[in-house]
This record gives sequence, structure tokens and C-alpha cells, in this order.
Amino acid sequence: MPGKPTPEGTFIRNKQDFIVCTGKDFQGPGPAGTTEIQWRGNTEQDVGRFNNETVTELLKDISNTRNQELALERFEAALKADPQFYPFLYNSARLNLLLRNFDEAIRLFERSSGLIPRDPGPYMNIARACEELQDHRCVMHYYQKAYELAPLRPDAIYALGIYSLETDRKPQARIYLKQGLDRFPDDSRMKIGMARLYLSSGDRLRAQVLLESIPTETLTGERRQDYDLSLHYYLADIYRESRDYARALDQINVLLANPGDPFFLEHNRAGLEKEKEVLERLAEAQAASD
Repeated sequence: MPGKPTPEGTFIRNKQDFIVCTGKDFQGPGPAGTTEIQWRGNTEQDVGRFNNETVTELLKDISNTRNQELALERFEAALKADPQFYPFLYNSARLNLLLRNFDEAIRLFERSSGLIPRDPGPYMNIARACEELQDHRCVMHYYQKAYELAPLRPDAIYALGIYSLETDRKPQARIYLKQGLDRFPDDSRMKIGMARLYLSSGDRLRAQVLLESIPTETLTGERRQDYDLSLHYYLADIYRESRDYARALDQINVLLANPGDPFFLEHNRAGLEKEKEVLERLAEAQAASD
């Protein structure tokens, strides 16, 4: 901000919604800090590196429960050393949420919001915890709070649409997702959300057309990085139902090739690998019969 010194360290929220430490102006490594973290008999003196290494290891297989638990142990050790360092607090709260420790997650996110009140992230995550606790008023309050803080970001309005869809409030879901698609036409999640709405009403053809309209490759044929990979999950389901097993298998393979993607925050990789095995057998049998 004008008139204020530029901070030596800055934070980035990655696509899995963990906080990563960087240097000045979001470039390079962050400052080491002065905190000493005791972890398994060793003393770690670079808080930014300890934070980032924990996140990096977690993302190698983000759906693995033991991997999540180990990362949480590391962040808990870090919090003992520095309970006011935002990445430690926020990331620990995220892991508690993934491990379904909802009350602890809410407590830590409330502490996080006290440190950086303008960050919508804690409110988004408290709403997610409230979804699991089936507290509708809490869900709506915190998603709307997040939207008020960041109206130019699509996250909250998309979450409101999906929450409404998953709780069988389809008219409200249509309103939120249509509004989101109008305001953020380049956000692939909005099209995926609308496709899910069509699927819930049995309109598989319309859902397929909408999903297949999402660009997934660059002009040179490489996979784009700016779309939500859950697209492949819903396309796989559509192709499987239409007995197009080879195309369904292709979609599953894209997902399995990206084990650190946010998709695996809600879906188990092992379950998807079993589905792949089934599709491989079906595709082979279909090819042989043809």
C-alpha cells in the first residue's frame, strides 16, 4: 500500500487452499524468521521453508490420510513454536477440516480470521465445516461473509450453488450457478456446476455438451492448467453410462496422473484406481467384441 514499507515476505494461497510462503512481491523464498521449530529431534530455523516443505510433501498424495496426519503433526509442532504465524495456523486448520476434526478446524479458522480479517479463506472453510455439521444457517452466513469480502472472486458464489444443489435446493442452486456463470464465464467450475445440475435432473446430453465445451488443451495440444479437473470425473460418469468405456478410461487416467490436484481433497485415489481397473476390463471386452 502507498506509504507503507514493502514486506520482506508474502503469502500465496495455492489451488489446494494451503498457504505457501514467498519473498518480497511473491517472488523467491521467504525470509527465514527467528523462530526455532523442534521436529523429531531436529531444530528447524527457517519457518517459510518448513511450511513449504510440509505442503509439498502433502501434495504428493493429498488424499492419503496418513500423509495428512503427518503434515498436521508438523504444523502442530510449528504452532507451538510460533502460534501467530498465519500459514501454520491456516494450514493446520485446513488439515483438521480434511481429517474431519470439525470443531478444532472451526476454532483454528476463527483464530486465523482474527489475524487477517480481510481474508475470505477462513470463512469459506468454516462454511465447509458447517456443511458437514449440517448447520444450514451457519453455512449460509459464512459463505455470504466470504462473498462480501471478495465479490470479484468466484469461490463463494460457486460454493453456494454447489451446496444448494447437494442439499436438494435446486431452484437456489440454479440461481447461484447461473449468476456465477454470467459473472465469471471463464471459470470452468461454473459450467461444471451447471452440468451437475442438469445431471441431477436426468439431462445427461445437455450436461455432456456443456462439459465438452470446456477447453482442456492449448493450441499445441498440451493440457491447460486453468480448468477444474473434476470435469474429467463427470465426463467419465457420462461416458460409462453410455457404454463408451475407452473414453471413460481416458478421463480417469487424467485424474490419476494428477494426485496432488484439489479433486483428491474430496475423492479417494485408491477408489479411483479400482474404478480404472474395472473400466480397463470393460474396454478390453468391448474392443474384442467389436
